[in-house]
Amino acid sequence: MSAMLQLPLVVTAQVDLVLVLVSLLALWTRLSRLSYPNAVVFDEVYYGQFVSFYMKRVFFIDDNGPPLGHMILALGAYLGGFDGNFVWNRIRAEYPSSVSVWSLRVLPSLCGALCVPLVYLLTLELRFSHLSALGAAVLLLLENSLIVQSRFMLLESVLIFLVLLAFFSYLRFHNAPTSSWFRYIWLLLSGVSCAAAVGVKYMGLFSYLLLLGVAFLHAWNLIGDQFVSHLCGTSLCVWGVCVSVVGW
Repeated sequence: MSAMLQLPLVVTAQVDLVLVLVSLLALWTRLSRLSYPNAVVFDEVYYGQFVSFYMKRVFFIDDNGPPLGHMILALGAYLGGFDGNFVWNRIRAEYPSSVSVWSLRVLPSLCGALCVPLVYLLTLELRFSHLSALGAAVLLLLENSLIVQSRFMLLESVLIFLVLLAFFSYLRFHNAPTSSWFRYIWLLLSGVSCAAAVGVKYMGLFSYLLLLGVAFLHAWNLIGDQFVSHLCGTSLCVWGVCVSVVGW
């Protein structure tokens, strides 16, 4: 035992400094001065009503979309101590001091910030160079409409994050060695992300269909190898069941 344990113990790690840099910049652009303006902006007047319903334990049905996105917004409000008593009656209505505006907006902003490093990693999984990945991340980082959209209590940034996560997870599964069973965790995460995207907005269904088409295309290319095809078919079944169960 003493022969196996030699001092000093050394741990080495590889850190992608470019990934760290774009992540920090994304967090800064999306989270800094998040409480400004201290007033209801655009569709916050719409989603805020649902958040208040959740805080007051009032049952409701939104005919325009699924409930998961509203629940995510309500989670941020709950963590910030929002009691649901604010009246969402008009745009530009001032938030009182008792309402934590930062907590209402933090989860969509965090999702918007995480999209930047996710695009960087996604580009690398597509087998492009690190320079191309940096370019893609910078384009997303500096896109003004995405910055503005991420800084308010809206669902678009959450939807984009889940779609990107689904594609990234599937590519990680596809590029991983076939001998590794750990790759199926990425497949499971891809299915869960797709289901969550559909649960946020019905538009997420198009991303699910696109990703399912890509998966079947990969299976078709491997159809000559029965063993690989069997594994691929099993993977598709697991992924489909995951999406169906979580979506239901």
